[in-house]
Amino acid sequence: MKVIVTGMGPGDSGLLTAEAEKTIRQADVVLTSKRLAQDLTKLNSEVKVMGVMETVDFIRLHSKERMTVCVAASGDTGFYSIASTIEKRVGSDVKLEFCCGIGSLSYFASRLKIGYEELKLVSLHGKSKSIVPYVCYNRRVFALTGGEIKAHHIVQSLIDAGLSQVMVHVGERLSLNDERIVSGRADQLRDLRFDDLSVVIVENENCTNPYRTLKDRDFIRGKSPMTKEAIRNLTVMALEIEPDDVVYDIGAGTGSVTCAMALKANCSFVWAIEKEEEAAELIEQNADKLGIRNIRLFRGTAPCGMEDFPPADKVFIGGSTGNLQQIVETTLSKNEKAVFVVTAVTLETLSETVRVFDSLNFTKEIFCANISAAQKLGKYNLMKAENPVYILKGARTVEE
Repeated sequence: MKVIVTGMGPGDSGLLTAEAEKTIRQADVVLTSKRLAQDLTKLNSEVKVMGVMETVDFIRLHSKERMTVCVAASGDTGFYSIASTIEKRVGSDVKLEFCCGIGSLSYFASRLKIGYEELKLVSLHGKSKSIVPYVCYNRRVFALTGGEIKAHHIVQSLIDAGLSQVMVHVGERLSLNDERIVSGRADQLRDLRFDDLSVVIVENENCTNPYRTLKDRDFIRGKSPMTKEAIRNLTVMALEIEPDDVVYDIGAGTGSVTCAMALKANCSFVWAIEKEEEAAELIEQNADKLGIRNIRLFRGTAPCGMEDFPPADKVFIGGSTGNLQQIVETTLSKNEKAVFVVTAVTLETLSETVRVFDSLNFTKEIFCANISAAQKLGKYNLMKAENPVYILKGARTVEE
């Protein structure tokens, strides 16, 4: 069997490439969605409407037959397309080819007269994720919508995150007679509603640099203790946070570690919990000052306030209020592969952390950081030592 996944373009049949039209005409059968089927019957009488997995099953069932199958996909084959699913799931009996089309990305960018070399590309179609982290750390973001997340939901999420002034462009029914393209600040579009499968470009001229290293002087200080710069950097380094990681900050204090972790988890969120109201207000002030919007802050005492947290990949525990065992167990109940880092200043906290890690059969690493900073004394610089801080990293060894 030969399978050619063919990009149909944004919708107007006039934007179908000559190669795509030839492929569709010559195929023994064309598999596609209900939305595209009517136009395709004008080119080939053998059109079957199928979902993604039905298409995969059809190909597998007929893989040994001598036939050419065209899978007609909306847009292009190279951007969150059915093409990648087919490539992963069909067997070696199938000769697979892709025939590219004009995607919504290139079409929409041309209509707006902007280049797309700077765009961060993301699909929110059928996914429970947020555009906020991407907009926070990128000057331009292109997003596909659909399913539960529509363009007006994106607009509202930007407003809720304090990004009401960013420029939003929404395109719906692209290339068709009733095409609509709307541009404006997020707060100007809040009352509009948009079709399913719209596309969005968001421009944030004040985006935050996720690669910066935060200094102590960057933070608003209060009475709450703050993890100092050197320890903060060592802690974040120990967690090895990746952009898509879901991160917890338990006992977030003034938010210095919260903000540093949010820069690393720049395609996701840090879920922070803090029991002291003054400290929680400082977290909000510091996040706003630094332009860091991918923080979800909850006021309360862990683990009671963690019920609605999504499963964590990385967890920092700066304060547990005596509930360390319960916090770790609650986190593991959501994801047994979660990685934990705990900082301890007292020997009692060190001992308790080791006990908890051992009771859960964690593989652990323990470091003691002794930091000294230069302090001016007359015409001399003397090294002034800070209290030693223990950094404990632990995770359960899970067999695949």
